[in-house]
Amino acid sequence: MILDTTSLYQIFKIPSLVTHFVEHKALNQEISFMDFLSMHYWGEDINDNDDEKDMQLPFKKFEIQHTSLDFFPCISSFQFKSPGWPVKVNYGPERPQGHYNAALGSLFRPPQA
Repeated sequence: MILDTTSLYQIFKIPSLVTHFVEHKALNQEISFMDFLSMHYWGEDINDNDDEKDMQLPFKKFEIQHTSLDFFPCISSFQFKSPGWPVKVNYGPERPQGHYNAALGSLFRPPQA
């Protein structure tokens, strides 16, 4: 939910802003809403012993929130795949040779007549 991970949850505090403005309006009929905002957000707040209510106003204090969302897909089963080619254990000819000719195996081969 976006309200949990951002400061947008402060919007839910707007009724307390209106209520607190009405309280100030009851104390001073000449105060405008802009004067109220200026007093609580942009200027010096008068000492009227309502600091606890002032700090409950929206965007008056910020709480740093960090949310880490990790995603781990559910894998029902895991299987190793066999290689696509056969592994040859013995290197050499496919069929064993019946006899060995030394002349074919030597580097020097004299001409034959």
